[in-house]
Amino acid sequence: MMMTKISPKKEQILTTSAHLLATKGGVNFSMRTVAEEMGMRLSNLQYYFPTLEKLFTALVENILLLVERKITSALKSDAEPMKILIDIVCSELDDVYNCQLMWEIWALSERTEEAHQAIALFYQEYIKKIATLIHIQNPTLNSDNIQRRALIIVSLLEGVWVVIGKKRPNIELDKIKADLQHTIDLIINSSC
Repeated sequence: MMMTKISPKKEQILTTSAHLLATKGGVNFSMRTVAEEMGMRLSNLQYYFPTLEKLFTALVENILLLVERKITSALKSDAEPMKILIDIVCSELDDVYNCQLMWEIWALSERTEEAHQAIALFYQEYIKKIATLIHIQNPTLNSDNIQRRALIIVSLLEGVWVVIGKKRPNIELDKIKADLQHTIDLIINSSC
């Protein structure tokens, strides 16, 4: 279900869609608004993405590809993969655009079935990637423990985006990163 290679036009549509969603919000987001922003007819947009559901799914898959690349980068590193992932997550907290985009997708996931399905796929795949990192760090865990811990870690990392994202004042990011690392290590290496 993951997209591997997309046409330049589809990429342009996804970029425009992400920009509209992040800057204008999801309340007025529609196929028609994307087509208007691109200066194309709705039927031409529907050639590439026949429904809003397919557009949302492609948009979230595109975001997932970026996350997957970051996790793959962490896995290839000689350093601790989870530490690198924490660094990546925290380095993006100042990116207002990414934070806003994810907040809009979360909000839409409660209002439309299309967005709900797309975000569910996103987190399903994100949890699988984190489970891979957990297995590397603690191969003695069984698959049920790995899945539960992956869910908790993804929730923790996403919670940081919600609470700290968009340049919240008085946050000492280095201390947050150290606390995240310590907490995640406890989650992964706990014997219960």
